[in-house]
Amino acid sequence: MVGSSSPADVDRRLVFRVGEQSHEIDARLVLEVVKVPHITRVPHGPEALAGIANLRGKPVPVLSMGKVLNGSHSARRDGKIIVYDHGGAVGLLVDDVLRLSADATAAPPQDLNGLLDAAFKVTRRAPSERTAHGDRGKEVEVSAQLIALLSFRVAGQLYGLPLDDIREVATLTGDIAVIPNAASAVVGLIPMRNSVLPVVSLASLLGLEGAHSAGEGSRIIVVEHGGDLVGVVVDGMDVIRRLPEDAIDTVPVVLQRGRGDAQIEAIGRIADGGLLISILSPEKLFGHHAVTQAIGQNTGAKPMGTTRERQDTFEQFLIFQLGDENYGLPIGSVGEVVRVPNEITRMPGAPAFVMGVINLRGKAIPLIDQRTRFDTPAQAQTAKARAIIVTLGTLQAGFVVDGVSEVKAVSSAALSAAPEFSSDRTDVFDRIAHIETDGRMILLIDPQELLSRAERDIVAAIADDKTAVAGP
Repeated sequence: MVGSSSPADVDRRLVFRVGEQSHEIDARLVLEVVKVPHITRVPHGPEALAGIANLRGKPVPVLSMGKVLNGSHSARRDGKIIVYDHGGAVGLLVDDVLRLSADATAAPPQDLNGLLDAAFKVTRRAPSERTAHGDRGKEVEVSAQLIALLSFRVAGQLYGLPLDDIREVATLTGDIAVIPNAASAVVGLIPMRNSVLPVVSLASLLGLEGAHSAGEGSRIIVVEHGGDLVGVVVDGMDVIRRLPEDAIDTVPVVLQRGRGDAQIEAIGRIADGGLLISILSPEKLFGHHAVTQAIGQNTGAKPMGTTRERQDTFEQFLIFQLGDENYGLPIGSVGEVVRVPNEITRMPGAPAFVMGVINLRGKAIPLIDQRTRFDTPAQAQTAKARAIIVTLGTLQAGFVVDGVSEVKAVSSAALSAAPEFSSDRTDVFDRIAHIETDGRMILLIDPQELLSRAERDIVAAIADDKTAVAGP
């Protein structure tokens, strides 16, 4: 590693190689040299931008020096990144770093600072400008009439919990501390953000016969109630649903029997496909003796800051996939997440990014192909594809992604502003989340930037076409 400069470095040059050519830069501006880590691609970023890299928890934009210098060369994955001080840390992706020398043995890049300036914006918009054209009051009003649920599956059955009571959704790893003499439903304790979380099996709590034991790779839904947190193991996350109040019924008396009934609060009727969803009650869930026992075993270690004051330092994001990359949307901007139906009404003459229109509770919802908008290579749509329904002012649209993996609570300390690039199309990314557990950098989306003004007009016209989708 090359450290920051000292007086002895005044005339020193760092020599690096790109392709067959050697170049040199002022060593005083070199902060360090690192191996190439995982680089998160920025869709529609400047041509020379390789992406964003995680440097000890800080996002650093990485430029391909091959692209900068000759417009065609890309550095090898076993190359090096020179962290260069250009009004802030910028990574220069090169094939190799050769030496630190006081001899002028290689050609310095012509106007390096000018080349780097070309990849970044000169000014940053004020934060208020990012939300100026969104009516967040109307967004809340649209969603207020519906009950938001996170749906998931246990032993092949569909269940749901109120979204407001869910802190996050994570993946169960192998780091489980077993609690001696615990109830069979208690899986144990797992580490989570410098603390521990009690974990129970929902299948066992529901008394489902032949329920599978919680295994590595299962999903954990972190539920909060009365200042306590518990991780509930389920088979897999389904979607986020919003049901009208008149589509939720009390549990029939015949079902109020058996040892697994205590957690079922109501039955929801899903219009699409005629499905039923069993809605669980956090109050009844936390009243189960196994949950009480698991929380009692965790005394002295309040997990993940359960007080309301501490919770305010966390933001929740819906994490979704496009190709090999993960992106995040603020959970508050997500109306619901639905499966992409097989039947989509195509709209003649619509732009390429509009897949068509679907009927969602009698309302025409245009579907936007995020692969096209995020410059992701095309591939066949799979069963994991989802449409994230987002409200943009008075407009609702579904953004189709390859999959939705988790709801992630991210502390404010792990959030940073995204660098401003020279491409206006990258304005959709306003922040970056650093996921400390696995070193990932996730680009976070400003929902109000998902569509330009012109695109909103087009999508709104499609949504207003009363002949687009027949009502129920």
